[in-house]
Amino acid sequence: MAGNPACERFVPMLSPYVDGELTPAERVNVERHLGACRDCTGRAADLRAESGLLRVGLDMAVDDVDFKDFAQKVMARVTPEKPPLLERLKLALSEMFLYQRTAMVSSLATAAVLVLVGLPLLLSDRAPVGYGAERMTVKSIQPYQDARVAPVVMETDNGGTIIWLVDEETQDGSPSEEDEELEEDIGGGLRGKGKGPKPLGKPKTDVERPSGGPL
Repeated sequence: MAGNPACERFVPMLSPYVDGELTPAERVNVERHLGACRDCTGRAADLRAESGLLRVGLDMAVDDVDFKDFAQKVMARVTPEKPPLLERLKLALSEMFLYQRTAMVSSLATAAVLVLVGLPLLLSDRAPVGYGAERMTVKSIQPYQDARVAPVVMETDNGGTIIWLVDEETQDGSPSEEDEELEEDIGGGLRGKGKGPKPLGKPKTDVERPSGGPL
Protein backbone atom coordinates (compact mmCIF):
# COMPACT_ATOMS: atom_id res chain seq x y z
CA MET A 1 0.00 0.00 0.00
CA ALA A 2 2.89 2.31 0.76
CA GLY A 3 4.54 1.41 -2.59
CA ASN A 4 1.51 2.61 -4.59
CA PRO A 5 0.02 5.92 -3.42
CA ALA A 6 -3.10 5.31 -5.58
CA CYS A 7 -4.18 2.50 -3.21
CA GLU A 8 -5.08 5.06 -0.56
CA ARG A 9 -7.77 6.35 -2.93
CA PHE A 10 -9.17 3.01 -4.13
CA VAL A 11 -9.05 0.88 -0.93
CA PRO A 12 -12.21 2.53 0.55
CA MET A 13 -13.98 1.84 -2.74
CA LEU A 14 -13.29 -1.92 -2.78
CA SER A 15 -16.15 -2.94 -0.47
CA PRO A 16 -18.80 -0.92 -2.40
CA TYR A 17 -17.31 -2.37 -5.58
CA VAL A 18 -17.80 -5.94 -4.35
CA ASP A 19 -21.37 -5.15 -3.22
CA GLY A 20 -22.21 -3.46 -6.54
CA GLU A 21 -22.90 -0.03 -5.05
CA LEU A 22 -20.55 2.05 -7.27
CA THR A 23 -21.58 4.12 -10.26
CA PRO A 24 -20.50 2.92 -13.72
CA ALA A 25 -17.72 5.54 -13.93
CA GLU A 26 -16.35 4.66 -10.48
CA ARG A 27 -16.55 0.97 -11.29
CA VAL A 28 -14.46 1.47 -14.43
CA ASN A 29 -11.78 3.37 -12.47
CA VAL A 30 -11.63 0.67 -9.74
CA GLU A 31 -11.29 -2.10 -12.33
CA ARG A 32 -8.43 -0.21 -14.02
CA HIS A 33 -6.68 0.11 -10.66
CA LEU A 34 -7.20 -3.58 -9.85
CA GLY A 35 -5.61 -4.49 -13.17
CA ALA A 36 -2.45 -2.59 -12.18
CA CYS A 37 -2.34 -3.25 -8.38
CA ARG A 38 -1.95 -6.78 -7.02
CA ASP A 39 -2.49 -5.75 -3.40
CA CYS A 40 -5.91 -4.24 -4.11
CA THR A 41 -6.80 -7.26 -6.23
CA GLY A 42 -6.09 -9.54 -3.22
CA ARG A 43 -8.09 -7.30 -0.93
CA ALA A 44 -11.06 -7.44 -3.34
CA ALA A 45 -10.83 -11.26 -3.41
CA ASP A 46 -10.83 -11.39 0.39
CA LEU A 47 -13.89 -9.13 0.50
CA ARG A 48 -15.75 -11.40 -1.96
CA ALA A 49 -14.91 -14.44 0.18
CA GLU A 50 -16.11 -12.76 3.36
CA SER A 51 -19.33 -11.68 1.64
CA GLY A 52 -19.95 -15.24 0.45
CA LEU A 53 -19.39 -16.70 3.91
CA LEU A 54 -21.72 -14.13 5.40
CA ARG A 55 -24.47 -15.04 2.93
CA VAL A 56 -24.07 -18.76 3.65
CA GLY A 57 -24.32 -18.13 7.39
CA LEU A 58 -27.44 -16.04 6.94
CA ASP A 59 -29.06 -18.72 4.78
CA MET A 60 -28.33 -21.38 7.42
CA ALA A 61 -29.77 -19.19 10.15
CA VAL A 62 -32.92 -18.59 8.11
CA ASP A 63 -33.38 -22.31 7.51
CA ASP A 64 -33.34 -22.96 11.24
CA VAL A 65 -36.16 -20.48 11.88
CA ASP A 66 -39.77 -21.71 11.55
CA PHE A 67 -41.88 -19.05 9.83
CA LYS A 68 -45.03 -21.17 9.81
CA ASP A 69 -46.90 -19.24 12.51
CA PHE A 70 -44.81 -16.10 12.25
CA ALA A 71 -47.49 -14.01 10.51
CA GLN A 72 -50.22 -15.15 12.91
CA LYS A 73 -48.10 -14.32 15.94
CA VAL A 74 -47.27 -10.88 14.58
CA MET A 75 -50.93 -10.13 13.76
CA ALA A 76 -51.99 -11.37 17.19
CA ARG A 77 -49.61 -8.90 18.80
CA VAL A 78 -50.64 -6.03 16.55
CA THR A 79 -54.43 -6.62 16.46
CA PRO A 80 -56.22 -5.80 19.73
CA GLU A 81 -58.66 -8.30 21.19
CA LYS A 82 -62.33 -7.73 20.33
CA PRO A 83 -64.67 -7.13 23.26
CA PRO A 84 -67.74 -9.37 23.68
CA LEU A 85 -70.80 -8.80 21.52
CA LEU A 86 -72.89 -7.25 24.31
CA GLU A 87 -70.22 -4.69 25.10
CA ARG A 88 -69.83 -3.82 21.42
CA LEU A 89 -73.60 -3.26 21.13
CA LYS A 90 -73.60 -1.03 24.20
CA LEU A 91 -70.68 0.94 22.82
CA ALA A 92 -72.35 1.36 19.43
CA LEU A 93 -75.64 2.53 20.99
CA SER A 94 -73.88 4.96 23.29
CA GLU A 95 -71.93 6.45 20.38
CA MET A 96 -75.11 6.65 18.32
CA PHE A 97 -77.01 8.52 21.03
CA LEU A 98 -74.00 10.72 21.71
CA TYR A 99 -73.19 11.82 18.17
CA GLN A 100 -76.49 11.30 16.31
CA ARG A 101 -79.05 12.15 18.97
CA THR A 102 -80.73 14.91 16.95
CA ALA A 103 -81.13 12.78 13.84
CA MET A 104 -82.56 9.85 15.80
CA VAL A 105 -85.06 12.01 17.69
CA SER A 106 -86.28 13.65 14.48
CA SER A 107 -86.60 10.27 12.75
CA LEU A 108 -88.60 8.78 15.61
CA ALA A 109 -90.87 11.83 15.74
CA THR A 110 -91.50 11.65 12.00
CA ALA A 111 -92.32 7.94 12.19
CA ALA A 112 -94.75 8.53 15.08
CA VAL A 113 -96.55 11.30 13.18
CA LEU A 114 -96.87 9.13 10.08
CA VAL A 115 -98.34 6.29 12.12
CA LEU A 116 -100.82 8.57 13.89
CA VAL A 117 -101.97 10.15 10.64
CA GLY A 118 -101.92 7.13 8.36
CA LEU A 119 -103.53 4.54 10.63
CA PRO A 120 -106.94 6.30 10.95
CA LEU A 121 -107.00 6.89 7.19
CA LEU A 122 -106.37 3.24 6.49
CA LEU A 123 -109.04 2.17 8.96
CA SER A 124 -111.59 4.65 7.61
CA ASP A 125 -111.12 3.51 4.00
CA ARG A 126 -111.78 -0.10 4.87
CA ALA A 127 -114.69 -1.48 2.87
CA PRO A 128 -117.77 -2.93 4.65
CA VAL A 129 -118.07 -6.64 5.10
CA GLY A 130 -119.20 -8.24 1.87
CA TYR A 131 -118.10 -5.46 -0.50
CA GLY A 132 -114.33 -5.47 -0.43
CA ALA A 133 -113.94 -9.04 0.75
CA GLU A 134 -113.53 -12.17 -1.34
CA ARG A 135 -115.66 -12.54 -4.47
CA MET A 136 -118.93 -14.39 -3.91
CA THR A 137 -120.62 -16.52 -6.57
CA VAL A 138 -124.42 -16.65 -6.80
CA LYS A 139 -125.48 -20.25 -7.30
CA SER A 140 -129.24 -20.05 -6.85
CA ILE A 141 -131.93 -17.61 -5.68
CA GLN A 142 -135.22 -18.72 -4.18
CA PRO A 143 -137.83 -16.07 -3.29
CA TYR A 144 -140.04 -16.29 -0.25
CA GLN A 145 -143.44 -17.93 -0.53
CA ASP A 146 -146.19 -15.57 -1.80
CA ALA A 147 -143.52 -12.94 -2.62
CA ARG A 148 -144.59 -10.20 -5.05
CA VAL A 149 -141.13 -9.68 -6.51
CA ALA A 150 -139.10 -12.01 -8.66
CA PRO A 151 -135.29 -11.97 -8.69
CA VAL A 152 -133.54 -11.63 -12.03
CA VAL A 153 -129.83 -12.52 -12.08
CA MET A 154 -127.60 -10.90 -14.72
CA GLU A 155 -123.91 -11.57 -15.25
CA THR A 156 -121.63 -8.74 -16.41
CA ASP A 157 -118.73 -8.98 -18.85
CA ASN A 158 -116.11 -8.88 -16.12
CA GLY A 159 -117.62 -11.83 -14.27
CA GLY A 160 -119.70 -9.82 -11.79
CA THR A 161 -123.31 -10.54 -10.91
CA ILE A 162 -126.24 -8.10 -10.75
CA ILE A 163 -129.49 -9.11 -9.05
CA TRP A 164 -132.66 -7.23 -10.00
CA LEU A 165 -135.93 -7.46 -8.07
CA VAL A 166 -138.88 -7.18 -10.49
CA ASP A 167 -142.51 -6.76 -9.44
CA GLU A 168 -144.37 -9.92 -10.31
CA GLU A 169 -147.82 -9.47 -11.90
CA THR A 170 -150.61 -11.97 -12.35
CA GLN A 171 -151.01 -13.80 -15.61
CA ASP A 172 -154.11 -11.89 -16.82
CA GLY A 173 -152.80 -8.50 -15.67
CA SER A 174 -155.71 -8.04 -13.16
CA PRO A 175 -155.08 -7.32 -9.50
CA SER A 176 -154.93 -10.30 -7.24
CA GLU A 177 -157.77 -11.45 -5.01
CA GLU A 178 -156.04 -10.23 -1.89
CA ASP A 179 -155.83 -6.69 -3.35
CA GLU A 180 -159.56 -6.79 -4.17
CA GLU A 181 -160.41 -7.96 -0.69
CA LEU A 182 -158.29 -5.21 0.84
CA GLU A 183 -160.02 -2.60 -1.31
CA GLU A 184 -163.42 -3.93 -0.31
CA ASP A 185 -162.50 -3.86 3.37
CA ILE A 186 -161.30 -0.29 3.21
CA GLY A 187 -163.78 1.29 0.80
CA GLY A 188 -166.86 -0.85 1.35
CA GLY A 189 -168.70 1.77 3.38
CA LEU A 190 -167.74 4.66 1.08
CA ARG A 191 -169.57 3.41 -2.00
CA GLY A 192 -172.88 4.78 -3.28
CA LYS A 193 -176.01 4.32 -1.13
CA GLY A 194 -178.09 3.09 -4.02
CA LYS A 195 -175.94 0.12 -4.40
CA GLY A 196 -175.84 -2.45 -1.71
CA PRO A 197 -172.59 -3.45 -0.16
CA LYS A 198 -170.86 -6.22 -1.94
CA PRO A 199 -170.19 -9.27 0.11
CA LEU A 200 -166.57 -9.74 1.01
CA GLY A 201 -164.77 -12.65 -0.48
CA LYS A 202 -163.96 -15.53 1.71
CA PRO A 203 -160.43 -15.53 3.13
CA LYS A 204 -158.13 -18.32 2.29
CA THR A 205 -158.24 -19.64 5.80
CA ASP A 206 -160.79 -22.14 6.95
CA VAL A 207 -162.46 -19.71 9.35
CA GLU A 208 -165.09 -17.57 7.61
CA ARG A 209 -165.20 -13.90 8.30
CA PRO A 210 -168.61 -12.34 8.92
CA SER A 211 -169.93 -10.32 6.03
CA GLY A 212 -171.67 -7.05 6.59
CA GLY A 213 -172.42 -3.63 5.26
CA PRO A 214 -171.01 -0.32 6.24
CA LEU A 215 -170.60 0.44 9.87
